[in-house]
Amino acid sequence: MPEDELAVNPALEEARRRRADLHAALITVEKVISGPAFGRENDWSKEVLLSLENLGRAIDEHIEVTERASGLYEEVTRRAPHLSSKIERLAEEHPAMRDETAAMRERLRATPIGGAWPLEQARNDLQRLLGKVVKHRQLGADLVWEAYNLDIGGIE
Repeated sequence: MPEDELAVNPALEEARRRRADLHAALITVEKVISGPAFGRENDWSKEVLLSLENLGRAIDEHIEVTERASGLYEEVTRRAPHLSSKIERLAEEHPAMRDETAAMRERLRATPIGGAWPLEQARNDLQRLLGKVVKHRQLGADLVWEAYNLDIGGIE
């Protein structure tokens, strides 16, 4: 699909923007969880919580753009109906991404880093969450490529 055709395809253009937003949110969370935490666990937790709130918003926007009427999934289904099972799989991942991000935020609010939730374990849990979102983005890129032979990017 030529770039000028992409410009007139609102579903793809919006998906491209949201993909970049989701990528930026992922990078921010990774940067924060990789930052210094020893001796400043409370501040670290607050920073992680803020970055997870941003990630949650980016996930919500991603879901809206892909699942809404005239959204990306509907557009891909019209163009390439044989990809409907891949679309269903991606859509089925959305509630878990949203819920797991919310659960991680709640856990950070309720459980101090240290005793019951050691720092190393917290980082591992957060990295697993990020891994799930990254994998979802990869599968979404594959879907768009298969439907359009187009790399929708997601980074500047």
